[in-house]
Amino acid sequence: MSLLLVEAAKRLGSDKEIMDSYWAYHEKEQNWFFSPNPNLESATRKPSFPSSDTWKRLNTAERKSKWNNLSLRQRMTISTLAGFGYEGRGINLDNMTHFSKLREACISNWRDDLYSIFWSDSAPNGKLWLCNVFVGDAIYMYSGKNFTSGNNHYYDPSQIYKGKSFLRKRSSYKDVQTGDICVFRNFYGDWSHVEIITSIQKHWIADDGFCSIGAGRGKNKSYMGSIECDGAFTFSGKKELENNNHSYYYL
Repeated sequence: MSLLLVEAAKRLGSDKEIMDSYWAYHEKEQNWFFSPNPNLESATRKPSFPSSDTWKRLNTAERKSKWNNLSLRQRMTISTLAGFGYEGRGINLDNMTHFSKLREACISNWRDDLYSIFWSDSAPNGKLWLCNVFVGDAIYMYSGKNFTSGNNHYYDPSQIYKGKSFLRKRSSYKDVQTGDICVFRNFYGDWSHVEIITSIQKHWIADDGFCSIGAGRGKNKSYMGSIECDGAFTFSGKKELENNNHSYYYL
Protein backbone atom coordinates (compact mmCIF):
# COMPACT_ATOMS: atom_id res chain seq x y z
CA MET A 1 0.00 0.00 0.00
CA SER A 2 2.78 2.45 0.87
CA LEU A 3 4.37 1.82 -2.52
CA LEU A 4 1.11 2.83 -4.18
CA LEU A 5 1.29 6.19 -2.36
CA VAL A 6 4.80 6.65 -3.72
CA GLU A 7 3.57 5.94 -7.25
CA ALA A 8 0.74 8.47 -6.79
CA ALA A 9 3.27 11.04 -5.56
CA LYS A 10 5.49 10.42 -8.58
CA ARG A 11 2.53 10.88 -10.94
CA LEU A 12 1.67 14.10 -9.16
CA GLY A 13 5.24 15.35 -9.32
CA SER A 14 5.35 14.76 -13.07
CA ASP A 15 2.01 16.48 -13.70
CA LYS A 16 3.13 19.67 -15.43
CA GLU A 17 -0.20 21.50 -15.16
CA ILE A 18 -0.41 20.99 -11.39
CA MET A 19 3.27 21.65 -10.67
CA ASP A 20 3.28 24.81 -12.81
CA SER A 21 0.22 26.06 -10.94
CA TYR A 22 1.84 25.30 -7.57
CA TRP A 23 4.87 27.36 -8.57
CA ALA A 24 2.87 30.29 -9.98
CA TYR A 25 0.79 30.36 -6.80
CA HIS A 26 3.90 30.26 -4.61
CA GLU A 27 5.42 33.10 -6.62
CA LYS A 28 2.17 35.11 -6.29
CA GLU A 29 1.79 35.22 -10.06
CA GLN A 30 -1.76 33.95 -9.61
CA ASN A 31 -4.16 33.52 -6.71
CA TRP A 32 -5.05 29.83 -7.26
CA PHE A 33 -3.50 26.43 -7.92
CA PHE A 34 -4.79 23.23 -9.53
CA SER A 35 -5.74 20.17 -7.48
CA PRO A 36 -7.43 16.87 -8.38
CA ASN A 37 -9.45 17.10 -5.15
CA PRO A 38 -12.95 18.62 -5.58
CA ASN A 39 -13.59 18.59 -1.82
CA LEU A 40 -11.14 21.34 -0.86
CA GLU A 41 -12.40 24.71 0.32
CA SER A 42 -13.20 26.96 -2.68
CA ALA A 43 -12.57 24.19 -5.23
CA THR A 44 -13.77 25.51 -8.60
CA ARG A 45 -14.99 23.31 -11.43
CA LYS A 46 -14.21 23.84 -15.10
CA PRO A 47 -17.24 25.41 -16.82
CA SER A 48 -18.61 24.88 -20.31
CA PHE A 49 -17.72 27.60 -22.79
CA PRO A 50 -19.67 28.96 -25.80
CA SER A 51 -18.63 28.11 -29.32
CA SER A 52 -17.27 30.75 -31.66
CA ASP A 53 -20.42 30.64 -33.79
CA THR A 54 -22.61 31.20 -30.74
CA TRP A 55 -20.41 34.09 -29.57
CA LYS A 56 -20.55 35.82 -32.95
CA ARG A 57 -24.34 35.91 -32.83
CA LEU A 58 -24.39 37.74 -29.48
CA ASN A 59 -24.35 41.50 -29.01
CA THR A 60 -22.06 43.28 -26.55
CA ALA A 61 -24.51 43.12 -23.63
CA GLU A 62 -25.20 39.43 -24.21
CA ARG A 63 -21.50 38.63 -24.37
CA LYS A 64 -20.89 40.43 -21.08
CA SER A 65 -23.80 38.57 -19.52
CA LYS A 66 -22.49 35.21 -20.73
CA TRP A 67 -19.03 35.94 -19.30
CA ASN A 68 -20.42 37.18 -15.99
CA ASN A 69 -22.63 34.10 -15.67
CA LEU A 70 -19.42 32.23 -14.91
CA SER A 71 -18.36 32.47 -11.28
CA LEU A 72 -15.66 34.97 -10.38
CA ARG A 73 -13.26 32.12 -9.64
CA GLN A 74 -13.97 30.48 -13.00
CA ARG A 75 -13.31 33.78 -14.76
CA MET A 76 -10.10 34.30 -12.78
CA THR A 77 -8.85 30.82 -13.68
CA ILE A 78 -9.62 31.17 -17.38
CA SER A 79 -8.20 34.71 -17.54
CA THR A 80 -4.96 33.51 -15.98
CA LEU A 81 -4.65 30.54 -18.34
CA ALA A 82 -5.36 32.82 -21.30
CA GLY A 83 -2.54 35.18 -20.36
CA PHE A 84 -4.65 38.09 -19.11
CA GLY A 85 -3.77 37.55 -15.44
CA TYR A 86 -6.26 36.60 -12.76
CA GLU A 87 -7.67 40.14 -12.74
CA GLY A 88 -8.54 39.85 -16.43
CA ARG A 89 -7.24 43.28 -17.30
CA GLY A 90 -7.55 44.31 -20.93
CA ILE A 91 -10.09 41.66 -21.94
CA ASN A 92 -12.34 42.89 -24.75
CA LEU A 93 -15.23 40.48 -25.12
CA ASP A 94 -16.04 41.92 -28.56
CA ASN A 95 -12.56 41.07 -29.78
CA MET A 96 -12.70 37.60 -31.35
CA THR A 97 -8.96 37.11 -30.78
CA HIS A 98 -9.51 37.68 -27.06
CA PHE A 99 -12.52 35.38 -27.09
CA SER A 100 -10.51 32.67 -28.84
CA LYS A 101 -7.76 32.92 -26.21
CA LEU A 102 -10.31 32.60 -23.40
CA ARG A 103 -12.06 29.68 -25.05
CA GLU A 104 -8.83 27.85 -25.84
CA ALA A 105 -7.63 28.37 -22.26
CA CYS A 106 -10.82 26.84 -20.89
CA ILE A 107 -11.08 23.99 -23.39
CA SER A 108 -7.42 22.99 -23.71
CA ASN A 109 -5.55 24.35 -20.65
CA TRP A 110 -8.05 23.45 -17.93
CA ARG A 111 -8.33 19.67 -17.67
CA ASP A 112 -11.67 18.17 -16.71
CA ASP A 113 -10.09 16.35 -13.75
CA LEU A 114 -8.60 19.48 -12.13
CA TYR A 115 -10.11 22.10 -9.84
CA SER A 116 -8.73 25.57 -9.23
CA ILE A 117 -8.24 26.24 -5.51
CA PHE A 118 -8.33 29.79 -4.15
CA TRP A 119 -6.66 30.09 -0.75
CA SER A 120 -4.31 33.07 -0.98
CA ASP A 121 -6.85 35.89 -0.66
CA SER A 122 -7.72 35.02 2.95
CA ALA A 123 -4.75 32.87 3.99
CA PRO A 124 -1.51 33.96 5.67
CA ASN A 125 1.73 33.80 3.68
CA GLY A 126 2.46 30.37 5.10
CA LYS A 127 -0.27 28.94 2.87
CA LEU A 128 1.80 29.90 -0.17
CA TRP A 129 4.20 27.06 0.69
CA LEU A 130 2.45 24.02 -0.77
CA CYS A 131 4.39 21.12 0.76
CA ASN A 132 1.27 19.94 2.59
CA VAL A 133 -0.85 20.40 -0.54
CA PHE A 134 1.47 18.06 -2.45
CA VAL A 135 1.16 15.42 0.28
CA GLY A 136 -2.61 15.91 0.53
CA ASP A 137 -3.09 15.71 -3.23
CA ALA A 138 -0.94 12.56 -3.40
CA ILE A 139 -2.98 10.90 -0.63
CA TYR A 140 -6.19 11.85 -2.43
CA MET A 141 -4.88 10.43 -5.72
CA TYR A 142 -3.82 7.24 -3.93
CA SER A 143 -6.87 6.55 -1.78
CA GLY A 144 -9.58 9.13 -2.44
CA LYS A 145 -9.32 10.19 1.20
CA ASN A 146 -9.47 13.85 2.17
CA PHE A 147 -6.38 14.69 4.20
CA THR A 148 -8.13 17.79 5.51
CA SER A 149 -9.05 19.53 8.74
CA GLY A 150 -12.44 21.07 9.54
CA ASN A 151 -11.96 24.00 7.17
CA ASN A 152 -11.31 21.66 4.21
CA HIS A 153 -7.66 22.69 3.96
CA TYR A 154 -4.95 20.06 4.00
CA TYR A 155 -3.28 19.46 7.35
CA ASP A 156 -0.11 21.52 7.63
CA PRO A 157 3.19 20.13 9.02
CA SER A 158 2.57 21.51 12.50
CA GLN A 159 -0.88 19.92 12.69
CA ILE A 160 0.56 16.60 11.55
CA TYR A 161 3.28 16.76 14.20
CA LYS A 162 0.68 17.57 16.89
CA GLY A 163 -1.29 14.45 15.96
CA LYS A 164 -4.33 16.23 14.53
CA SER A 165 -4.43 14.20 11.29
CA PHE A 166 -5.26 10.52 10.77
CA LEU A 167 -1.59 9.68 10.18
CA ARG A 168 0.06 7.37 12.71
CA LYS A 169 3.49 8.20 14.14
CA ARG A 170 6.46 5.88 13.89
CA SER A 171 7.86 5.09 17.33
CA SER A 172 11.41 4.83 15.97
CA TYR A 173 13.33 5.93 12.91
CA LYS A 174 14.35 2.27 12.57
CA ASP A 175 10.75 1.44 11.59
CA VAL A 176 10.53 3.96 8.74
CA GLN A 177 9.47 2.50 5.39
CA THR A 178 9.12 3.65 1.82
CA GLY A 179 5.82 5.52 1.53
CA ASP A 180 6.06 7.03 5.02
CA ILE A 181 5.69 10.77 5.50
CA CYS A 182 8.42 12.89 7.07
CA VAL A 183 7.78 16.18 8.87
CA PHE A 184 10.87 18.40 9.05
CA ARG A 185 11.77 20.87 11.81
CA ASN A 186 13.45 24.07 10.64
CA PHE A 187 16.29 26.16 12.10
CA TYR A 188 13.84 28.05 14.32
CA GLY A 189 12.41 24.90 15.88
CA ASP A 190 9.12 24.91 13.95
CA TRP A 191 7.76 21.78 12.28
CA SER A 192 7.32 23.50 8.95
CA HIS A 193 7.82 21.09 6.03
CA VAL A 194 6.50 17.69 4.94
CA GLU A 195 7.39 15.19 2.19
CA ILE A 196 6.72 11.59 1.14
CA ILE A 197 9.62 9.13 1.42
CA THR A 198 10.26 7.36 -1.89
CA SER A 199 13.13 5.08 -0.87
CA ILE A 200 15.44 4.21 2.02
CA GLN A 201 19.19 4.53 1.52
CA LYS A 202 21.46 2.04 3.27
CA HIS A 203 25.05 3.27 3.73
CA TRP A 204 28.06 1.26 4.87
CA ILE A 205 29.78 4.12 6.68
CA ALA A 206 27.45 7.11 6.86
CA ASP A 207 24.10 7.05 8.66
CA ASP A 208 21.22 5.59 6.69
CA GLY A 209 19.18 8.18 4.81
CA PHE A 210 16.21 8.50 2.51
CA CYS A 211 14.94 10.05 -0.71
CA SER A 212 11.66 11.94 -0.73
CA ILE A 213 9.36 13.85 -3.01
CA GLY A 214 7.46 17.06 -2.36
CA ALA A 215 6.86 20.72 -3.11
CA GLY A 216 7.24 24.07 -1.35
CA ARG A 217 11.01 23.72 -1.09
CA GLY A 218 12.09 27.26 -1.90
CA LYS A 219 12.97 29.62 -4.71
CA ASN A 220 13.80 27.04 -7.36
CA LYS A 221 11.15 25.62 -9.67
CA SER A 222 13.24 22.56 -10.51
CA TYR A 223 12.66 21.21 -6.98
CA MET A 224 8.87 21.31 -7.45
CA GLY A 225 7.70 17.70 -7.47
CA SER A 226 11.19 16.20 -7.79
CA ILE A 227 12.79 13.40 -5.78
CA GLU A 228 15.67 14.58 -3.59
CA CYS A 229 17.98 12.35 -1.56
CA ASP A 230 20.18 12.47 1.52
CA GLY A 231 22.88 15.07 1.05
CA ALA A 232 21.44 16.44 -2.20
CA PHE A 233 19.17 19.10 -0.72
CA THR A 234 19.87 20.92 2.53
CA PHE A 235 16.89 23.19 3.19
CA SER A 236 16.26 21.43 6.49
CA GLY A 237 19.39 19.38 7.07
CA LYS A 238 20.54 16.16 5.50
CA LYS A 239 17.93 13.50 4.98
CA GLU A 240 19.37 11.07 7.46
CA LEU A 241 16.93 8.72 9.17
CA GLU A 242 18.38 9.27 12.64
CA ASN A 243 17.74 12.99 12.92
CA ASN A 244 16.02 14.80 15.80
CA ASN A 245 14.66 17.31 13.30
CA HIS A 246 12.60 14.62 11.57
CA SER A 247 9.33 13.07 12.68
CA TYR A 248 7.88 10.09 10.75
CA TYR A 249 4.30 9.05 10.03
CA TYR A 250 2.42 6.46 8.01
CA LEU A 251 -1.10 5.85 6.71
